[in-house]
Amino acid sequence: MLCTVFSNISCQYNSIDEYLEEQYINGKLNGNVLVVKNNEVLYENSFGIAHPQTKEKLTAAHRFNIGSIYKEFPGVAVMQLFEKGSLNLDNMVGDYLNDLPAWASLISIQQLFQYTSGLPKVPWENYTESNKPVTEELILNDLKRVEELSFEPGSDYLYSNYNPLLLTLIVEKVSMLSFEDYVHQYIFKSAKMIDSYFAKRTPYEDEKLPAVAFDENYNPYPFIIHESKFLMSFTTKDLYQWLYHLHSYQLISKESLKFLSEREGSQSPLGVLEWDDNMLEVHHHHGESGNYEAVIRYYPEDDLYIVILKNQKFFNVIDMADEIHDIVTSNKN
Repeated sequence: MLCTVFSNISCQYNSIDEYLEEQYINGKLNGNVLVVKNNEVLYENSFGIAHPQTKEKLTAAHRFNIGSIYKEFPGVAVMQLFEKGSLNLDNMVGDYLNDLPAWASLISIQQLFQYTSGLPKVPWENYTESNKPVTEELILNDLKRVEELSFEPGSDYLYSNYNPLLLTLIVEKVSMLSFEDYVHQYIFKSAKMIDSYFAKRTPYEDEKLPAVAFDENYNPYPFIIHESKFLMSFTTKDLYQWLYHLHSYQLISKESLKFLSEREGSQSPLGVLEWDDNMLEVHHHHGESGNYEAVIRYYPEDDLYIVILKNQKFFNVIDMADEIHDIVTSNKN
């Protein structure tokens, strides 16, 4: 089938494989794709390479960074602790973390969820330009130098990675476990996510089957990271397990899920969940970090899960997920 970039008519594909093979041939897909419907694998494939130097082929067992999709995990962890009665969502950050500036006594946990805390954006460009290894200590030191918030907590919306970072620290304080240990014990194990783990650093050293990210010129991932909690790594199947167990309410209750999905701006900790009263219509979350790009989707009405993980970014994973959904629901696959 021929599709031209100048056509005003949407291309129609007879199968997922036909569509993805075209994306790969056109140089727009280097990564792994998993589609599950009615708890059966409808489609699974790997395209391209796992390493820009060795040219090692990608397999379903390779692990990927998922960018900001990671923030689902501290969000769910906090809700688990809330359900156990270990914390209150109306409590202030300063109730748990006492080594932050005075503004910590003005920001609630709920405001961290909804990005209405007033915390500024993390200055990632400073770290890439200086070649400083990114660590929790480095980011926290910058945060502690913030004297004034961008706005009064609760009065506006600003997406900032400081919010999920503080949530991970609250999880550690309340649970008395490292965030990595908490997630392994209460999320990975519970959701049967057997291949997920926290890498130690980038560039990767002695990690098991990492999908190394690279750009169009085969330059590697731009960040030097020496902090495992920033390096959650997943296979497509484990992210399916995550979505399945999350939406069958085996990790948190439906009430907690709805609360966590409330948005004051473009995103919640779970990305975008659209509800029709009490019925979920879709869970969509897009993430990127350096040259990684990922998308996860769940459509309850169709019992359809789509996971796309890429280690070469082309800003097209959302369009890919849309097209796969259309192919499946039009009964052409």
